[in-house]
Amino acid sequence: MSDSGAKTKWQLTQTAFDRLLAALAPEREEAGERYILLRNNLLRFFETRSITASGEAADEVLNRLARKLESGAELEAIGAYALGIARLVALEFRRIPEETAAGEMPESAVPAELPEETEERIECLEKCLGELPEENRRIIVEYYKGSKREKIDNRQMLAESLRIPLTALRNRAVRLRDKLESCIRRCMR
Repeated sequence: MSDSGAKTKWQLTQTAFDRLLAALAPEREEAGERYILLRNNLLRFFETRSITASGEAADEVLNRLARKLESGAELEAIGAYALGIARLVALEFRRIPEETAAGEMPESAVPAELPEETEERIECLEKCLGELPEENRRIIVEYYKGSKREKIDNRQMLAESLRIPLTALRNRAVRLRDKLESCIRRCMR
């Protein structure tokens, strides 16, 4: 260890990656497909928020997710959890100056450790998701699952399974998301 006392940046390990894949699906091939789908969803999430380094931001979310799983955390709603991390990463990337002239992100662009506030927010998200009734937790997770056509089809099937119109499902998802956000704010106080 150097005399500078600087923290070393966490590196994705094969074990952490394997845990992430196992959390996505029991079979390796399906897990790989879900990983790609999740990464594509994250890319779109960052692109719609005008994050120029959307690839780096998506990878950072996946690394943080893998790190959390490697630490032994059991995440029931992995997609919703990843979305919570993505929101925080988007805020962090907005604070970063524009890309350097060489087209690379500054070394300090991605923090080596999660800020204490970020860890607290993630823990609050987990707690708040856990407090939702099982059906509501399933609705919010399923509502944001998939990408493009798959997401539309998933939402249609979810509305049909609940025997409600798609607009009613959208309203319910917005109310649940608002409820989660309020719970997270209360938890962080």
